[in-house]
Amino acid sequence: MSITSPEIGNGYLRQDGRIGLRNHVVALSTVALTDRVTERAVDHVPSALLLAPRWERGVRGRDASLQEHAVHAIANHPNTGAILAVTHDRRAADDLALALTNCGRPFEIVTLMGSGGYDTAIDIAVHALQRLTAQMQHTPRAPLRLADLTVALECGGSDASSATCANPAIGRFVDTLIAAGGTAIVSETAEFIGSDPVIHAQSESPSIAQAILACLEAEEAMMRADGTDYRGVNPTRENIEAGLSTLIEKTMGAVCKIGTSKFVGCLAFAQKPVSTGLYFMDTPFFSPVSLSGMVLSGAQVTLFAMGVYNPSGMPLAPTIKICGNPQTLSDWGAEIDVNVAGLIGGIVTLDMAAVAITDKLAALCAGSITHAERRGEGQLILPRTMPAL
Repeated sequence: MSITSPEIGNGYLRQDGRIGLRNHVVALSTVALTDRVTERAVDHVPSALLLAPRWERGVRGRDASLQEHAVHAIANHPNTGAILAVTHDRRAADDLALALTNCGRPFEIVTLMGSGGYDTAIDIAVHALQRLTAQMQHTPRAPLRLADLTVALECGGSDASSATCANPAIGRFVDTLIAAGGTAIVSETAEFIGSDPVIHAQSESPSIAQAILACLEAEEAMMRADGTDYRGVNPTRENIEAGLSTLIEKTMGAVCKIGTSKFVGCLAFAQKPVSTGLYFMDTPFFSPVSLSGMVLSGAQVTLFAMGVYNPSGMPLAPTIKICGNPQTLSDWGAEIDVNVAGLIGGIVTLDMAAVAITDKLAALCAGSITHAERRGEGQLILPRTMPAL
């Protein structure tokens, strides 16, 4: 398939016009008290996608708002075909029912404390998942073009091959995606520290560059607040063992993921893009958290560049793992979706690597699953700013 082809397969059409790569029946536990009963229900309906993020009660301020936003984002995500939400009490269920009324998908709510017993609650949830599974079988399909995609960009276990293989391969694909009218989001604020010249050169306007740079400045200030020099913490031990020596070296490898495209906006954690194009998202650098932010903003798929193997993912969106490190491919090849090691010796060009990524996306449309999906890898983790009550 040519990477210039605007259509890559068929997806799942939603009422708001977005198209999903997946048609998940999501089983969402809305508080840690209901995680186990939700997990037990999914044991009986393994086709359902479990999201049990161990959320606390009593969170306040921004944390409470973000938790509420995450529920809405999951229910309205293009990869969500139907949703079962498990709550602890009736009041929470009533509030959630109002919030989900306009999500445009079949949904049911199970209340643990209103079920009359633990086993009964599991049974009620199982039957709800079975009903939802039957309903979402009628989801209409539609052609999925590059322009319909929002792609999350991630890197982890970075090493020298990340900067010469996996990240540049993603960058070349991103240029194709943006030119075709698609959207990409890159995050991990700390991983951009030191990239000021690139941000200035690859932002659509000075105001966009300044917004991104303000995030970097705030991140550095926070990192210094406890007396620890972040530049001595990152690169991590695994990065150093893999051959990286400085934060700038790691940063300049990470920014290769954006190719030559220019930023059109700066997003807060889990904020939905307002238009197409390349976006920066202000997130922590721990990959399960940054992935959660980008997927909750609407990304249907993640491109994950790695040097040393990294098991991260966010289950709601397929994670395509891309690697060019020959040793990692030897040890962990069964977990890698796209092998770009040929870039090292010139056997593969960046254009060929971008085609391989596009072909993998087409395979996902045709029903193929990623290795992360096969393993059930990934978590939904939100950043915290305040202690719970």
